[in-house]
Amino acid sequence: MKKNEKLNTYYGDIHNHCGASYGHGPVEDSIANAKMQLDFLSVTGHALWPDMPRQQAGMERRIKYHEDGFKKLENCWDHFVDVTDKANEDGRFVSFLGYEQHSCHSGDQTVMYRDGKGSILKTQTVPELRDELAKLNEQGIACMTFTHHIGYKQGFRGINWKEHKDHPLSPVVELFSMHACSESDDTAYPYLHSMGPCDHDSTYSAGLKLGRIVGCMASTDHHSAHPGSHGHGRLSVRAEELTRTAIWDAILQRRTVALTGDNVEIDFALNDAFMGDVIEEPNAKRNIQFSVKAGGAIRTVELLKNEEVLQHFFVPKTTEIAEGTGTVRAKIGLEVGWGSRGKTVLWDASIKLHDGRILKAEPRFKGSEVVSPTDHEDDFRFSEWKQDGEQSIQFKSKTVGNPTPVTNSNQGFSLEVEMPADAVIELTLNGTTFKHTLREVVAGARSGYIGGYGTPAYRIVAALPESYEFETQIEDAPAKQPLPNGMDVYRLRVEQYNKQWAWSSPIWIAQ
Repeated sequence: MKKNEKLNTYYGDIHNHCGASYGHGPVEDSIANAKMQLDFLSVTGHALWPDMPRQQAGMERRIKYHEDGFKKLENCWDHFVDVTDKANEDGRFVSFLGYEQHSCHSGDQTVMYRDGKGSILKTQTVPELRDELAKLNEQGIACMTFTHHIGYKQGFRGINWKEHKDHPLSPVVELFSMHACSESDDTAYPYLHSMGPCDHDSTYSAGLKLGRIVGCMASTDHHSAHPGSHGHGRLSVRAEELTRTAIWDAILQRRTVALTGDNVEIDFALNDAFMGDVIEEPNAKRNIQFSVKAGGAIRTVELLKNEEVLQHFFVPKTTEIAEGTGTVRAKIGLEVGWGSRGKTVLWDASIKLHDGRILKAEPRFKGSEVVSPTDHEDDFRFSEWKQDGEQSIQFKSKTVGNPTPVTNSNQGFSLEVEMPADAVIELTLNGTTFKHTLREVVAGARSGYIGGYGTPAYRIVAALPESYEFETQIEDAPAKQPLPNGMDVYRLRVEQYNKQWAWSSPIWIAQ
């Protein structure tokens, strides 16, 4: 397919919290946790809420909670700025400075500064915030803002699409986080937070139908110093290099993908345009090409046009390796955890290949599973990993037995490997060894227990490239009825069998 060979995929989290405001854990732990599994980061301090509903009955505790957090950030701002700025090392890890402004009327905003320095703007409204950011940009101070957890009802901290006109400094919105999925009002991740349910008019799909030119991304909104906490949201960008300027420009250009947790690479092109582009010249002939390299076996890939499914691709899972097959490529996924509810387990684990080599290692570590940990919790940096040569990785982490049957508090690791089909994968988990061949874990997930029934356990599964890679192209023509902006909009949605998702930013084309 047509690809922009100059662009690489990088993964990050640009909306997450720590103890610098009303969150938990030092900002230094946020940065250390991010460097284990991300390429770029912005830690977010809660800063202000100008239209807080102070007159509403029963708000006293919440008002104090928020105001105490705002004061805490203001008092430590210089330290917060210094630590996040020093974390940046172009070519290895990128960090941006960020803070949050709540808004009932317009939706909560994440404000970012590109070059590591900036101040908290005491603006009263979001339009005023955007005006101030525009002035700063004119002065050479690169900054932007984006609306997060957009799906709440407008007036209750959800996005205000009528007010959210296309703005160069608001290029994306947050489609997924710990709060839920805001793609539509009927997704696999419904809004269950105490802030309330999702409202149709605040969804990403509703905004696109109005003709808004805005990309999508995801972040954790994690409050326990664990950016990139697996399963809580992250984004990928397509950028030329891992530098502040390149990552920043990729976000401004909407070359972004919203992810729930697994790293997924998406290439998406329409004629000579790429993901995030706006094609101003009408063209009745539309060649659409895309490729997906997922974090596990792909179940479906959908191409949407004007928010209707144009093409639905079901990808059957390959579970057999033909006899006589030599070396194969595969993605192995390991999860550890389970055990008694609420019981803490410290893990010392390794994965070793008896033959073959590791092509890529991807930790899938989580932070605390709740938004606000208990007051006595003080351990926010509990995972680490290293690779020993081409055949082995080691990691340490912590799990707490899943609090409910539908809440996953396990830790995980993924390896892309190249190895013989019948070569052995050896797991050593807290001193106990388990062995499986690649052929066995491609056929289906295998599990085991560390000490017998009801004790902590593991699950390992693998997928072949024909299951986790997908590529196609189609021809299309203009819709009979364009969107209100006179354009058609195309985007991709990917679902894996393990219920991890990815959503591309769109491509727009004029009619």
